[in-house]
Amino acid sequence: MKVRWLLAALAATALAPTVAGATTSGAVTVSAVKPDGVAVALQNLGYKAELAKDANGDPLINTDIGGWQAALLFYECNEKTHDGCQSLQFVANFTPEKKFTADDAVRFNRNTRFASVSLDKDQSVMMTWDVVTGKGIDLEVFSNAVDMFRSAMDTLGTEVFK
Repeated sequence: MKVRWLLAALAATALAPTVAGATTSGAVTVSAVKPDGVAVALQNLGYKAELAKDANGDPLINTDIGGWQAALLFYECNEKTHDGCQSLQFVANFTPEKKFTADDAVRFNRNTRFASVSLDKDQSVMMTWDVVTGKGIDLEVFSNAVDMFRSAMDTLGTEVFK
């Protein structure tokens, strides 16, 4: 009986879906430690995700979320090997068609939890959204973060475009 139970448990573990990894409970997790898993998670959520490297050699994912161009930057990576990253930053840049002021950015930041909007000297608008993943966050939590980022981009987009 114990052998049958062990074989069933091993089979279930082998068949469990993996994105960036699975916890011992079998839950699918997403982690900046595994950039390819983050890209797969985005693709499984229906978004484009192209894995690349930034100017420092750290992982980078170019994506299109809800019709908006964005990128996922990887942070807290090993300086030499560029792996072992611990967090992600979603980034979207906008070139406004409507006037968007520093006061607008402050209001947006106050009203949009987790987002940070800044203005550049050329009046371009950048929104960032940080997610600490450590060794892994639940796929549903990651999906919620992506949805919230998309919603924030939709809101900002209506403020900066006609």
